Amino acid sequence: MSASPDNTELPKLTIRSHHKDSGKEITFDAPILNGGMGVGVTGPELAAAVTREGGGGVLTGIVLGYPFQSILSKYLDKKPYEANLLALQEWIHDAKEKANGGFVGVNLMVAVHDFKELAYTSAKSGVDLIVAGAGLPMALPEVVSKFPDTMIAPIISSVKAARVMVKRWVSKGRPPDAIVFESVHHSGGHQGASVEEIMSGANQPQEVIGGVRELLDKQGLTDVPVISAGGVWDKNDILKHLSWGAGGVQMASRFLLTNEAGAEFGGISVFKKLYMENKKPAILERSPAGLPGRAIETPFSSRFAFSNIAMKNEPHSCPFVCLVSCDKKASIYCILDHLTAALKDNYEEGLFFAGSNIGNVDAIKEVLSVKELMMRLISGEPASTTSNAAAV
Repeated sequence: MSASPDNTELPKLTIRSHHKDSGKEITFDAPILNGGMGVGVTGPELAAAVTREGGGGVLTGIVLGYPFQSILSKYLDKKPYEANLLALQEWIHDAKEKANGGFVGVNLMVAVHDFKELAYTSAKSGVDLIVAGAGLPMALPEVVSKFPDTMIAPIISSVKAARVMVKRWVSKGRPPDAIVFESVHHSGGHQGASVEEIMSGANQPQEVIGGVRELLDKQGLTDVPVISAGGVWDKNDILKHLSWGAGGVQMASRFLLTNEAGAEFGGISVFKKLYMENKKPAILERSPAGLPGRAIETPFSSRFAFSNIAMKNEPHSCPFVCLVSCDKKASIYCILDHLTAALKDNYEEGLFFAGSNIGNVDAIKEVLSVKELMMRLISGEPASTTSNAAAV
């Protein structure tokens, strides 16, 4: 990707509540949300900074209790799920304060045991938007029904999944307030498809975005935006996804290359160094979640790559019993341990999720402030850039 100053003005993005008792509406000056990167990459510093610069800041709300206990030495006397809720409440409060009372969203996984408790706590704590994926969040409207101003958005990877979600939520009188489409061909982390489905090439972004837009319009939900995620790195990418019918984009990998990413856990310097230096496409590794995940090739992820036919289960304990799909006795490894190892700058044992652009040698890679990155996403890359690898 070459530097590309562009005078095309990005449109604003509006998300409004479709709860019958709410008239809430939020308009973002820039149609950009950051992805909620777990287990602790997207904290209050990053989310609040995105909101202050005109976008939508989204926290990760996934199993925060474990890194809080193992890295920050907080809530040590609390049981796992209680620690998760306390850490989530703390981050929502901090993000709201740092965002000067502005927008704060939370990303949650349906596949964790305490999903409903996390969603309820998020709404009770005053988040503006819950984005939920890693499974279809069928029950989310009922879980947050007492909080009409908490907007909700499912994550889908196909038109079929969107159709199921819209039908279910509309039947309950609570249409989605947005739909987040994550491309299985580009997004980092867990993918909503098997390796075989991904390799088949089905569900390309242009096809799914257009199909979901058509589905929503036929339901009379013309004001529900499709927010596209996966493969979005610069302003050119944003404009491309908007031209396909998206109302906005969600970006994760590029926001990891900011000063604010992982600030609560020491700045995750190894994570950023790998993003800056990686020249190989992200690989699909095996996961206890039962889904493939896109990650940087490292000693750990290579042991569990789909290409590794000699893969063996790894002896491990189960600190938090986080995933519904995880059989702790038969599980191949503890994903929570290895995601937390990444926060601890452990290259050998860390699991470093990444989107497809991290393997793109033409992508402009610099560690920037969120303020500078948002300026570039809105205005285009500067005519020349200087690698900031030394700052990592």
